[in-house]
Amino acid sequence: MPTFGVQGLDVSYYQSSVDWQQQWNMGARFAYVKASEGNYYTNPAYSSQYQGSRNVGMIRGAYHFAIPNWSSGADQATYFVNNGGGWSPDGYTLPPVLDFEFNPYEGRTINGFYFGNTCYNMSPGQLAAWVQDFGNTVRSMTGRLPMIYTNTSWWNQCLGNQTGFGDYPLWVAAYPGSPTNDAGAVPASWATYSVWQYSSTGPMAGDSNVWNGDYASLQRFAGVALPTGSFDDLSVVKNGSDVSLRARGWSVDLANIPASNQTHVYVTGPDGTTTGYPWTADAYRPDVNNVFGYGSSHGFDGKIPITKSGNYKACAYSIGTFDNTSLGCKSITASGVEAPIGNFESLSEVRTADKVSLQLKGWAVDLANPAASTYADTYITGPDGTTTGYRMTANTSRPDVQTVTGLGSNHGFDYQVTLTAPGNYQACTYAIGQNSNLSLGCKNITIGASPAPIGSYDALSLVQAPNTANLQLTGWTLDPSYPGKINTVSTYVSAKDGTPIANPVIATATANLARPDVNAALNTIGNHGYQAQIAISAPGNYSVCAKAVGVAPLAAGPTALGCRDITVRPTPPTMGSLDTAGIQVSNGQALLTTQGWTLDPAMPGFSNPVHVYISYPDGTTKGYPFTANLKRSDVNAVLQTIGDHGYSTTVAITARGKYSVCTYGVAVSPFSTNNSQLGCRSLTY
Repeated sequence: MPTFGVQGLDVSYYQSSVDWQQQWNMGARFAYVKASEGNYYTNPAYSSQYQGSRNVGMIRGAYHFAIPNWSSGADQATYFVNNGGGWSPDGYTLPPVLDFEFNPYEGRTINGFYFGNTCYNMSPGQLAAWVQDFGNTVRSMTGRLPMIYTNTSWWNQCLGNQTGFGDYPLWVAAYPGSPTNDAGAVPASWATYSVWQYSSTGPMAGDSNVWNGDYASLQRFAGVALPTGSFDDLSVVKNGSDVSLRARGWSVDLANIPASNQTHVYVTGPDGTTTGYPWTADAYRPDVNNVFGYGSSHGFDGKIPITKSGNYKACAYSIGTFDNTSLGCKSITASGVEAPIGNFESLSEVRTADKVSLQLKGWAVDLANPAASTYADTYITGPDGTTTGYRMTANTSRPDVQTVTGLGSNHGFDYQVTLTAPGNYQACTYAIGQNSNLSLGCKNITIGASPAPIGSYDALSLVQAPNTANLQLTGWTLDPSYPGKINTVSTYVSAKDGTPIANPVIATATANLARPDVNAALNTIGNHGYQAQIAISAPGNYSVCAKAVGVAPLAAGPTALGCRDITVRPTPPTMGSLDTAGIQVSNGQALLTTQGWTLDPAMPGFSNPVHVYISYPDGTTKGYPFTANLKRSDVNAVLQTIGDHGYSTTVAITARGKYSVCTYGVAVSPFSTNNSQLGCRSLTY
């Protein structure tokens, strides 16, 4: 692997199944996929490969394998573009590629057509003209000249020292015999290459390539369309006590014209602080459509609240898929609103059956507009140190405020905040004005907890189904403050084989099952039983714990209900038999058949899979999955078991020669020690 550039790969139908995430993890950031050949072949895996590479984040493109003596360059270019070889300026589509190289059918006649020598029985001038015909057609259909993939030795042999191809990017194939960053010589038309295919045998799937530059240059090579627009107007608007900057204009992302893109407006206030505001440019602007044809839903018209008088500067940007464009800046002066006044008078606790709240009382007036009710914002810091803000409207009747200030009586606030935990709380309150805010001070209070829940962890057992297993916990729990309500239990695996688990597997159960014994013993009401299941995938010694969670407001806890241990043992391997295997021919179709039986002794009531592995005359081996779900009363009688465990499989074959077939019983118990071989047979067709 070269030590420079950006890694990539190219694939065809020969690599029909590619683990694209693995390729990404190995460093591949771009991919080319074969789309077509001549005017007679398209890659059946093209769509899945093209989209699969994109799905993991790669920049990708398509290539065409040229057969120049088959049809004209224009004909094959049209066929290519119509079958996946297009291009769009979306920033993640690479330009099309012309694969122009050794004749793969040299000296062969197929369906009456003679493919010629390695140069396709064409002169250098004919080949050069064919490339230009192909390239010009691709450019007329996509707006881009294709990149040319070739091998220097073949190009020089078949096209000589042709010049005039410098406008085409070059993708050179050269496989050095030892690690190097030198791709070797390139044909005369080029000073260097854009992409180097340095290996056809790894490390990447298909062929391995490197982009001759950094990732930013690869993005530029893919090509992008930038956003545009206009910042039309900035003004100051008032609505009662609210003062805002109003910014208007339009914005469009040329890489995605039909969609409404974002406009970001950055406002620098009188104190020098800059704040950003993201808007979607989806307002109606038919004038923009009339002039540019972009559509009429690309306007922005937004308001930005301001809290200080003075000079403001607003700068707008059109946000694109691949880059952002400045729409310019405008400045304006907003004049003066005075600071608010007020008083934070009390902080107290309010406890009811279903919640505990903090109650805040006081008053606030915005002197910029005393006739209107303003806001009092409070910031409450809880026991865990987290601070949360709440907006209170100061609009309750306070005639005492009117008596003292003469500013009206509807300026009081009386607000409750629901709590979720006991402990120490601090509330800091601010009177909110149009241009500034006033701190009204802070107050502290301590909130006590409700009693913790009670309960029992009664039993732990193993519950199995095909390919799944769960540890099942049962017991009961209730919240003594509210026994009529249903609470929950948190269950988790705390250790396996004696080793504590840092991130235990957790399941939450609702204690809503009837437990009349609990109700009778405690003389209580409601349903309080629980049953929880935690999935496991391996045998071993497990320690499983449970905690009860209360429903009372600010309940203490959770309450630990204890831990229990359980040993999950491996189950026996599958068993069975390959009774017969043979080759049958019907209507000219050969079928390799097997018959037999298999079962998982740990779960005999279920039909388990049987896998058939066939070794072909060419040395390859393929596996085929089936289900052993046929009736075999003889097996059930001998083994004193239940269920359907017979199998009868057929696989079509075509090649003559020797075959080997083996069958395996596949376990459905998740703890089976082995998938057993049921037998093998050698056959000749």
